[in-house]
Amino acid sequence: MMVEKGYEEDLRTSYFQLDGKGRMSPAALLSALQEAAISHSDRLGYTPAYMMEQNRGWAVLNWHIRIHRMPVHPETYHLETWSCRCRKMQAERGFFLYDSRGERLMEVMSRWVYMDIEKRKPANVPEEMIEAYGDKQMPAMENEKFLMPKAPEEGEPIRSHVRVTRRDTDTNGHANNVKYLEWAMDDVPDEIYDAMEAKDIRIVYRKECRRGDVVELRTYVLEHPEGKETRTFLLDTEGKTIAEAAVLWS
Repeated sequence: MMVEKGYEEDLRTSYFQLDGKGRMSPAALLSALQEAAISHSDRLGYTPAYMMEQNRGWAVLNWHIRIHRMPVHPETYHLETWSCRCRKMQAERGFFLYDSRGERLMEVMSRWVYMDIEKRKPANVPEEMIEAYGDKQMPAMENEKFLMPKAPEEGEPIRSHVRVTRRDTDTNGHANNVKYLEWAMDDVPDEIYDAMEAKDIRIVYRKECRRGDVVELRTYVLEHPEGKETRTFLLDTEGKTIAEAAVLWS
């Protein structure tokens, strides 16, 4: 059921959003979720142009996506999103996706920080914005803590490097959050990505990276009671963590 101060729309999968098995790719899913969050803000009057005039913006800190089934092509699905909680410098946003029969496809929780773009520091969310988005609304997942698993103490990771290019950056000048997941998915072994389904995706963003930066990826593959788990750690040239992604495959 849609909450009072939310946003909903019917969407249709596009061919360019698909992976090799004809289902929506995780990165395309993240793009659709991000776009819905922007559309919700647009409807409330907080458009990207308005936010840039105010030198303010939202930066995502965490994603937790629990997947029952990915949309396929061609398929129309229903997306709902709303602000679960909005206070001080942070907000939490929930999402539900449904198929045409009303069956739940996934639940998503995300956490965002309100930023002073010029100072590159968190800022207080205005009271009128909190009122517009709504506060203390139902979460998409109960008791979400956005916890991430630690790097394994044993085992050699899969290592790779990427250089941030112009096409990776967004209006804030740093790599768009979707790119981190794309990079992480590229290092998942074929025998996992091709033969298994992503059922749970967790991401945390700890540090931004910009055009020209070199990012090192270290991906660990672990056994899990439900299948396999991949844990990817993205590091800068000083070895500091930029982001982490953990994906459960079954």
